[in-house]
Amino acid sequence: MKKLNSFYLVIGITFVTLLTVNTRYFKGSDAFLGITYAKKYQVNSEKPATVLETYIVPGQTVGIGDLLVELESPELELDIKKLEKEILNLQSEKVEKQKLLESKIQLLKSEINLIRNEIKNEIQRIDARIALNRSLSERFGLDNSSAADSLSELQLRKKSIREKGELEIESINIRMKDVLQDHDFDQSQVQATIELAQQELDWRLQEREKLNKYALFDGVIDNVNVKPGEQVESYSTLLSINPVHPISVVGYLVGSKDRDRALGDAVTVQSIEQSTLRTTGKIIGFGSVTMLPSILQKSTAVNAFGLEVFIEIDADNPLPVGEKVMIK
Repeated sequence: MKKLNSFYLVIGITFVTLLTVNTRYFKGSDAFLGITYAKKYQVNSEKPATVLETYIVPGQTVGIGDLLVELESPELELDIKKLEKEILNLQSEKVEKQKLLESKIQLLKSEINLIRNEIKNEIQRIDARIALNRSLSERFGLDNSSAADSLSELQLRKKSIREKGELEIESINIRMKDVLQDHDFDQSQVQATIELAQQELDWRLQEREKLNKYALFDGVIDNVNVKPGEQVESYSTLLSINPVHPISVVGYLVGSKDRDRALGDAVTVQSIEQSTLRTTGKIIGFGSVTMLPSILQKSTAVNAFGLEVFIEIDADNPLPVGEKVMIK
Protein backbone atom coordinates (compact mmCIF):
# COMPACT_ATOMS: atom_id res chain seq x y z
CA MET A 1 0.00 0.00 0.00
CA LYS A 2 2.90 2.33 0.82
CA LYS A 3 4.55 1.48 -2.52
CA LEU A 4 1.33 2.30 -4.32
CA ASN A 5 1.07 5.63 -2.51
CA SER A 6 4.68 6.47 -3.39
CA PHE A 7 4.02 5.69 -7.07
CA TYR A 8 1.03 8.02 -7.18
CA LEU A 9 3.05 10.67 -5.33
CA VAL A 10 5.78 10.62 -8.01
CA ILE A 11 3.19 10.77 -10.78
CA GLY A 12 1.56 13.72 -9.04
CA ILE A 13 4.83 15.63 -8.67
CA THR A 14 5.72 15.02 -12.32
CA PHE A 15 2.31 16.24 -13.46
CA VAL A 16 2.56 19.38 -11.33
CA THR A 17 6.07 20.08 -12.67
CA LEU A 18 5.05 19.76 -16.30
CA LEU A 19 1.99 21.89 -15.60
CA THR A 20 4.20 24.55 -14.00
CA VAL A 21 6.57 24.61 -17.02
CA ASN A 22 3.67 24.85 -19.41
CA THR A 23 1.97 27.58 -17.37
CA ARG A 24 5.15 29.65 -16.95
CA TYR A 25 6.35 29.57 -20.54
CA PHE A 26 3.63 28.59 -22.91
CA LYS A 27 0.12 29.00 -21.52
CA GLY A 28 -1.81 31.72 -23.25
CA SER A 29 0.92 32.51 -25.74
CA ASP A 30 2.51 31.13 -28.91
CA ALA A 31 6.04 31.47 -27.52
CA PHE A 32 8.62 28.71 -27.23
CA LEU A 33 12.11 28.47 -25.76
CA GLY A 34 15.50 28.46 -27.45
CA ILE A 35 19.20 29.17 -27.08
CA THR A 36 21.38 31.63 -29.02
CA TYR A 37 24.43 30.33 -30.89
CA ALA A 38 27.45 31.73 -32.70
CA LYS A 39 29.93 29.99 -34.98
CA LYS A 40 33.44 29.78 -33.57
CA TYR A 41 35.99 31.09 -36.10
CA GLN A 42 39.49 29.71 -36.47
CA VAL A 43 42.31 32.01 -37.58
CA ASN A 44 44.94 30.21 -39.69
CA SER A 45 48.35 31.04 -41.14
CA GLU A 46 48.33 30.93 -44.96
CA LYS A 47 52.06 30.11 -45.21
CA PRO A 48 55.01 29.01 -43.05
CA ALA A 49 55.93 31.78 -40.63
CA THR A 50 57.49 32.71 -37.32
CA VAL A 51 55.31 34.05 -34.51
CA LEU A 52 56.81 37.38 -33.45
CA GLU A 53 54.22 38.32 -30.84
CA THR A 54 50.74 37.44 -29.58
CA TYR A 55 48.55 40.21 -28.22
CA ILE A 56 45.61 38.25 -26.87
CA VAL A 57 44.77 35.65 -24.20
CA PRO A 58 41.75 33.34 -23.88
CA GLY A 59 38.68 35.17 -22.65
CA GLN A 60 39.88 38.56 -23.87
CA THR A 61 37.36 40.76 -25.70
CA VAL A 62 38.63 42.23 -28.97
CA GLY A 63 37.22 44.74 -31.42
CA ILE A 64 37.33 45.04 -35.20
CA GLY A 65 40.86 45.87 -36.38
CA ASP A 66 42.67 44.80 -33.18
CA LEU A 67 46.03 43.14 -33.87
CA LEU A 68 45.85 39.57 -32.61
CA VAL A 69 49.06 37.86 -33.77
CA GLU A 70 52.15 39.30 -35.46
CA LEU A 71 53.89 36.93 -37.89
CA GLU A 72 56.99 37.02 -40.06
CA SER A 73 58.00 34.87 -43.03
CA PRO A 74 61.82 34.71 -43.56
CA GLU A 75 61.30 33.59 -47.15
CA LEU A 76 58.93 36.48 -47.81
CA GLU A 77 61.30 39.00 -46.16
CA LEU A 78 64.14 37.77 -48.40
CA ASP A 79 61.97 38.22 -51.51
CA ILE A 80 61.02 41.74 -50.39
CA LYS A 81 64.67 42.73 -49.84
CA LYS A 82 65.67 41.32 -53.24
CA LEU A 83 62.91 43.25 -54.99
CA GLU A 84 63.71 46.48 -53.14
CA LYS A 85 67.39 46.14 -54.13
CA GLU A 86 66.44 45.34 -57.73
CA ILE A 87 64.28 48.45 -57.95
CA LEU A 88 67.02 50.64 -56.47
CA ASN A 89 69.53 49.23 -58.99
CA LEU A 90 67.16 49.84 -61.88
CA GLN A 91 66.46 53.39 -60.74
CA SER A 92 70.21 54.00 -60.49
CA GLU A 93 70.59 52.55 -63.98
CA LYS A 94 68.01 55.04 -65.27
CA VAL A 95 69.90 57.93 -63.67
CA GLU A 96 73.22 56.74 -65.12
CA LYS A 97 71.72 56.30 -68.57
CA GLN A 98 70.30 59.81 -68.37
CA LYS A 99 73.70 61.20 -67.42
CA LEU A 100 75.31 59.25 -70.27
CA LEU A 101 72.74 60.63 -72.68
CA GLU A 102 73.41 64.19 -71.55
CA SER A 103 77.14 63.63 -72.08
CA LYS A 104 76.58 62.25 -75.59
CA ILE A 105 74.25 65.10 -76.50
CA GLN A 106 76.72 67.63 -75.14
CA LEU A 107 79.51 66.02 -77.19
CA LEU A 108 77.44 66.09 -80.36
CA LYS A 109 76.49 69.72 -79.76
CA SER A 110 80.17 70.50 -79.27
CA GLU A 111 80.90 68.89 -82.64
CA ILE A 112 78.23 71.06 -84.25
CA ASN A 113 79.68 74.20 -82.63
CA LEU A 114 83.15 73.17 -83.80
CA ILE A 115 81.94 72.74 -87.40
CA ARG A 116 80.16 76.08 -87.28
CA ASN A 117 83.29 77.78 -85.97
CA GLU A 118 85.38 76.16 -88.72
CA ILE A 119 82.87 77.32 -91.32
CA LYS A 120 82.90 80.79 -89.85
CA ASN A 121 86.71 80.92 -89.85
CA GLU A 122 86.94 79.63 -93.43
CA ILE A 123 84.37 82.15 -94.60
CA GLN A 124 86.23 84.94 -92.81
CA ARG A 125 89.52 83.94 -94.53
CA ILE A 126 87.81 83.84 -97.92
CA ASP A 127 86.14 87.20 -97.30
CA ALA A 128 89.54 88.60 -96.37
CA ARG A 129 91.03 87.30 -99.64
CA ILE A 130 88.09 88.74 -101.61
CA ALA A 131 88.56 92.11 -99.97
CA LEU A 132 92.31 91.96 -100.62
CA ASN A 133 91.84 91.05 -104.31
CA ARG A 134 89.41 93.89 -104.81
CA SER A 135 91.75 96.30 -103.13
CA LEU A 136 94.68 95.21 -105.32
CA SER A 137 92.58 95.35 -108.47
CA GLU A 138 91.49 98.86 -107.73
CA ARG A 139 94.97 99.94 -106.68
CA PHE A 140 97.02 98.47 -109.51
CA GLY A 141 94.38 98.41 -112.23
CA LEU A 142 94.41 94.64 -112.79
CA ASP A 143 92.35 93.00 -115.53
CA ASN A 144 88.71 93.13 -114.44
CA SER A 145 87.89 89.80 -116.08
CA SER A 146 90.73 88.08 -114.27
CA ALA A 147 89.66 89.67 -110.96
CA ALA A 148 86.05 88.68 -111.56
CA ASP A 149 87.04 85.07 -112.19
CA SER A 150 89.06 85.05 -108.99
CA LEU A 151 86.17 86.52 -107.01
CA SER A 152 83.71 84.04 -108.53
CA GLU A 153 85.95 81.14 -107.54
CA LEU A 154 86.17 82.41 -103.96
CA GLN A 155 82.39 82.83 -103.79
CA LEU A 156 81.95 79.24 -104.97
CA ARG A 157 84.36 78.10 -102.30
CA LYS A 158 82.33 79.95 -99.66
CA LYS A 159 79.14 78.26 -100.89
CA SER A 160 80.82 74.87 -100.94
CA ILE A 161 82.12 75.31 -97.41
CA ARG A 162 78.68 76.29 -96.16
CA GLU A 163 76.96 73.36 -97.88
CA LYS A 164 79.55 70.89 -96.66
CA GLY A 165 79.24 72.27 -93.15
CA GLU A 166 75.44 72.04 -93.20
CA LEU A 167 75.65 68.42 -94.38
CA GLU A 168 78.02 67.59 -91.55
CA ILE A 169 75.72 69.32 -89.05
CA GLU A 170 72.68 67.49 -90.47
CA SER A 171 74.54 64.19 -90.09
CA ILE A 172 75.27 65.00 -86.45
CA ASN A 173 71.61 65.98 -85.88
CA ILE A 174 70.56 62.60 -87.29
CA ARG A 175 73.02 60.87 -84.95
CA MET A 176 71.63 62.94 -82.07
CA LYS A 177 68.06 61.91 -82.96
CA ASP A 178 69.11 58.25 -83.07
CA VAL A 179 70.82 58.58 -79.70
CA LEU A 180 67.66 60.12 -78.21
CA GLN A 181 65.45 57.39 -79.68
CA ASP A 182 67.74 54.63 -78.41
CA HIS A 183 67.81 56.31 -75.01
CA ASP A 184 64.01 56.59 -74.84
CA PHE A 185 63.65 52.93 -75.79
CA ASP A 186 66.23 51.82 -73.20
CA GLN A 187 64.62 53.97 -70.52
CA SER A 188 61.16 52.63 -71.35
CA GLN A 189 62.48 49.09 -71.03
CA VAL A 190 64.08 49.84 -67.69
CA GLN A 191 60.92 51.63 -66.50
CA ALA A 192 58.77 48.66 -67.53
CA THR A 193 61.07 46.37 -65.54
CA ILE A 194 60.83 48.73 -62.55
CA GLU A 195 57.03 48.75 -62.74
CA LEU A 196 56.85 44.96 -62.88
CA ALA A 197 59.24 44.67 -59.94
CA GLN A 198 57.21 47.30 -58.05
CA GLN A 199 53.98 45.39 -58.69
CA GLU A 200 55.56 42.22 -57.37
CA LEU A 201 56.95 44.12 -54.38
CA ASP A 202 53.52 45.60 -53.62
CA TRP A 203 52.03 42.12 -53.78
CA ARG A 204 54.73 40.78 -51.45
CA LEU A 205 54.15 43.67 -49.04
CA GLN A 206 50.44 42.91 -49.06
CA GLU A 207 51.29 39.28 -48.30
CA ARG A 208 53.45 40.43 -45.39
CA GLU A 209 50.62 42.61 -44.07
CA LYS A 210 48.21 39.68 -44.41
CA LEU A 211 50.54 37.56 -42.30
CA ASN A 212 49.51 39.61 -39.29
CA LYS A 213 46.12 38.61 -37.99
CA TYR A 214 43.54 41.24 -37.06
CA ALA A 215 40.07 40.88 -35.58
CA LEU A 216 37.46 41.04 -38.34
CA PHE A 217 34.58 41.41 -35.89
CA ASP A 218 33.93 42.09 -32.23
CA GLY A 219 34.53 38.87 -30.35
CA VAL A 220 35.94 36.95 -27.43
CA ILE A 221 39.15 34.94 -27.75
CA ASP A 222 38.36 31.27 -27.26
CA ASN A 223 41.84 29.73 -27.49
CA VAL A 224 45.40 30.71 -28.45
CA ASN A 225 47.45 27.88 -29.98
CA VAL A 226 50.83 29.60 -30.53
CA LYS A 227 53.44 31.54 -28.61
CA PRO A 228 56.18 34.06 -29.59
CA GLY A 229 59.15 32.48 -31.36
CA GLU A 230 57.21 29.46 -32.54
CA GLN A 231 57.47 28.26 -36.14
CA VAL A 232 54.12 27.46 -37.76
CA GLU A 233 53.34 25.61 -40.97
CA SER A 234 50.91 26.61 -43.70
CA TYR A 235 47.27 26.56 -42.63
CA SER A 236 48.14 26.03 -38.97
CA THR A 237 45.41 27.20 -36.60
CA LEU A 238 46.74 30.15 -34.62
CA LEU A 239 43.70 30.92 -32.50
CA SER A 240 39.94 30.66 -32.32
CA ILE A 241 37.49 33.45 -31.59
CA ASN A 242 33.80 33.63 -30.76
CA PRO A 243 31.61 36.54 -31.86
CA VAL A 244 30.27 38.68 -29.02
CA HIS A 245 26.76 38.39 -30.40
CA PRO A 246 25.01 35.31 -31.77
CA ILE A 247 24.01 34.81 -35.38
CA SER A 248 21.42 32.06 -34.92
CA VAL A 249 18.97 30.55 -32.46
CA VAL A 250 17.81 26.98 -31.98
CA GLY A 251 14.27 26.85 -30.60
CA TYR A 252 12.30 23.83 -29.38
CA LEU A 253 8.60 23.24 -29.96
CA VAL A 254 7.44 21.07 -27.08
CA GLY A 255 4.63 18.60 -27.75
CA SER A 256 2.21 19.41 -30.58
CA LYS A 257 2.21 23.12 -29.78
CA ASP A 258 2.67 25.55 -32.70
CA ARG A 259 3.58 22.84 -35.19
CA ASP A 260 2.05 25.03 -37.89
CA ARG A 261 5.19 27.17 -37.97
CA ALA A 262 6.56 27.53 -41.53
CA LEU A 263 9.87 28.36 -43.20
CA GLY A 264 10.38 32.09 -43.55
CA ASP A 265 8.10 33.01 -40.65
CA ALA A 266 9.25 36.17 -38.89
CA VAL A 267 9.84 35.86 -35.14
CA THR A 268 10.89 37.99 -32.20
CA VAL A 269 13.68 36.65 -30.00
CA GLN A 270 13.80 37.97 -26.43
CA SER A 271 16.11 37.19 -23.54
CA ILE A 272 14.36 35.49 -20.65
CA GLU A 273 16.74 36.96 -18.09
CA GLN A 274 16.69 40.51 -19.51
CA SER A 275 13.48 41.27 -21.37
CA THR A 276 14.91 44.47 -22.84
CA LEU A 277 17.37 42.43 -24.93
CA ARG A 278 15.55 41.40 -28.06
CA THR A 279 15.94 41.14 -31.82
CA THR A 280 14.11 39.87 -34.88
CA GLY A 281 14.72 36.87 -37.09
CA LYS A 282 13.15 34.28 -39.37
CA ILE A 283 12.76 30.51 -39.39
CA ILE A 284 15.19 28.90 -41.83
CA GLY A 285 14.71 25.23 -41.04
CA PHE A 286 13.42 22.44 -38.86
CA GLY A 287 15.35 19.59 -37.27
CA SER A 288 14.26 16.50 -35.40
CA VAL A 289 12.52 15.90 -32.12
CA THR A 290 15.30 15.83 -29.55
CA MET A 291 15.86 16.25 -25.85
CA LEU A 292 16.06 19.90 -24.78
CA PRO A 293 19.50 21.18 -23.71
CA SER A 294 20.12 21.04 -19.97
CA ILE A 295 19.80 24.83 -19.69
CA LEU A 296 16.17 24.51 -20.79
CA GLN A 297 15.37 21.48 -18.64
CA LYS A 298 13.69 21.86 -15.28
CA SER A 299 15.37 20.28 -12.29
CA THR A 300 13.21 17.13 -12.34
CA ALA A 301 13.77 13.52 -13.16
CA VAL A 302 11.67 13.87 -16.34
CA ASN A 303 13.45 15.18 -19.46
CA ALA A 304 11.51 17.33 -21.91
CA PHE A 305 11.68 16.85 -25.68
CA GLY A 306 10.93 19.25 -28.51
CA LEU A 307 11.11 19.79 -32.28
CA GLU A 308 14.20 21.79 -33.28
CA VAL A 309 13.53 25.10 -35.02
CA PHE A 310 16.51 26.87 -36.65
CA ILE A 311 16.26 30.65 -36.66
CA GLU A 312 18.49 33.23 -38.33
CA ILE A 313 18.69 36.52 -36.44
CA ASP A 314 20.01 39.97 -37.29
CA ALA A 315 23.79 40.19 -36.99
CA ASP A 316 23.46 43.50 -35.19
CA ASN A 317 21.70 42.31 -32.04
CA PRO A 318 22.18 42.88 -28.28
CA LEU A 319 21.87 39.24 -27.20
CA PRO A 320 24.82 37.36 -25.69
CA VAL A 321 25.95 33.97 -26.96
CA GLY A 322 24.41 30.99 -25.15
CA GLU A 323 21.49 33.04 -23.83
CA LYS A 324 18.19 31.35 -22.99
CA VAL A 325 15.53 33.12 -25.02
CA MET A 326 11.80 33.25 -25.64
CA ILE A 327 10.72 33.07 -29.28
CA LYS A 328 7.40 34.54 -30.38
